This record gives sequence, structure tokens and C-alpha cells, in this order.
Amino acid sequence: AGDAALLASVDATATAMREAMEVQEIHNALSALWALIAEGDGYIARTEPWALKKTDPARMGTVLYVAAEALRNIAILSQPVIPDAAGKLLDMLGVAAGDRDFSSLGEAGRLAAGASIAQPQGLFPRFVEEAAS
Repeated sequence: AGDAALLASVDATATAMREAMEVQEIHNALSALWALIAEGDGYIARTEPWALKKTDPARMGTVLYVAAEALRNIAILSQPVIPDAAGKLLDMLGVAAGDRDFSSLGEAGRLAAGASIAQPQGLFPRFVEEAAS
């Protein structure tokens, strides 16, 4: 998916999740969210913003903006199931406390282009399996 396609998927996911939750199909709502996360991951893998830094910095900026905007929406949508991690992600993106509800999804709450964000930190501790003694 390209830039516009990913943002369209973000908006469609919010609608799909809302419809699933209205009929208490929480598993379908979460499946839609995880599918969006996978699509966003694929977008980053295909566009390779780290490589664009040297060849096309303007394109890199667009890719990073689209990724950050997708993450903003994903964080808002995931607040009911992972509130602490979603809150930390929204903090890193600089999203104000009053702009974290579902009415801020999509175009209504788009991030400002060119805005700086906080240094990314891991949201979940890395699992390290202990060696058997």
C-alpha cells in the first residue's frame, strides 16, 4: 500500500472496529487492528525510510509522517486493550491528552507535518528466556 492507501486503511479500520464493537465482536475488532499493524509494518519495510535518508530526504519525510500518523491512530484505537502502552506511544508522538479519543481519529486529528517527536522508546520489555540451570 502507498501513502494514501495506508491512511485510507487507517480510517477504514476505525470504522470496522466500531462496527464490530457495536455487536460485541471484540475478537473481530482486534483482528482488524492487528491487520492494520501488519499493513503498517509492511509499508515501512517496502518504503525503507532509512535508505531514503541519503537518496530522497523529502520522500523520507513523507514516509515518516504517514507512519507516525498511522501509529497515532493505532494508539488511539488500542487504548481500550493496552491503555498504558497506547498512552506512552501517544506521549512520544506529542498527542495532547484531549486529542486521544475516537473523535480525533482520521483527518480530524492529523499530526502537524514537520513536527518533532520524542526519542522513541520501547513500549514492551523484550522477553528473554532464562537459560536452564
